[in-house]
Amino acid sequence: MIRKNLLTGMVIAGIALLAIGTAVFVIPHESTLPVVYIVYDGGKGDLSYTDSAYRGLFAAQEAMAFNKKEFTSMNYSGFPGLPGNPAGPEIPGLIITVGYDYTADTERLAAENPGVQFLAIDQAGSGAGNLRSYEITSYGVSYLAGVLAASASKTHRVGIILGTQSELLEGFRLGYITGVHAVNASITVDQAYVRDNTTAGFSDPDRAAGIAGGMYGNGTDVIYTVAGYSGTGAIAEAKKGPGRYIIGIDSDQTYLGPSVVLASAIKRVDRVVYSGIGEYLNGTFTGGSTVAGLREGITGLTYNPEFAAYNTTVSAWEASAEAEEARYLATRK
Repeated sequence: MIRKNLLTGMVIAGIALLAIGTAVFVIPHESTLPVVYIVYDGGKGDLSYTDSAYRGLFAAQEAMAFNKKEFTSMNYSGFPGLPGNPAGPEIPGLIITVGYDYTADTERLAAENPGVQFLAIDQAGSGAGNLRSYEITSYGVSYLAGVLAASASKTHRVGIILGTQSELLEGFRLGYITGVHAVNASITVDQAYVRDNTTAGFSDPDRAAGIAGGMYGNGTDVIYTVAGYSGTGAIAEAKKGPGRYIIGIDSDQTYLGPSVVLASAIKRVDRVVYSGIGEYLNGTFTGGSTVAGLREGITGLTYNPEFAAYNTTVSAWEASAEAEEARYLATRK
């Protein structure tokens, strides 16, 4: 409202000065601003991954001048302003696609539109030219989540619930198990997927709640939820009884369960979105491939203040987590 009033006052002042022949004020039209498209792999409101990407977009628009357009599917035949599509009021200079499911489509779209820059988040591959492939590895932070689970467990049985099977989530799973067993090799790790081979597993909290209930009933006392919005179901299940705990994912999920969420394994998608937009606007955006994780500060554990005492114990394992993450990445090449 303040900005609107300020602009209105400037226009009125400009007209008045023009009328007496003293000055001419030109107010830039919003259509002249650079345009950024962002494509989420699912709708906002997941309290996790997509919401983190949106926070980066929101922060960028607060700090920089550009127009945005948001999409929730990769139906790029509907993207205005691209060759072969009806011209819209804007032509995108940067398109951000968020999620591993978009890897092939992003590569194709980038090849078809060499004049547009592309930022492909959580998409492994060989970016080049106008395409930057930015993979966030969560092996290291999941290793720390495993250390935390093993340190907090009283039953010597912990669990992990993943949204679905994928190469990206395999890093979470392996890192967590390695971290648990680094502390105590005798601890049992229960593993389950919300859905088999479909991203629908990230939006099914009822099914995740059922899986979590079964794990808790079987003696598991700490569960790592790598399942997007589905993880809220596991958190709800943890609240139903004493001695049940959760390690959240992607965003700080303490507020969803202040008495049960030990910590959250943060993935700073917001920082990647924000910096990508900034580089596009200042002309320094380049193609290529980036892999970042714990060492680069793109992932990390954020603790529930109620359980912050675990920070001292887990922090002692950070060097080991970074080394294990580097080893894991080297074995994939």
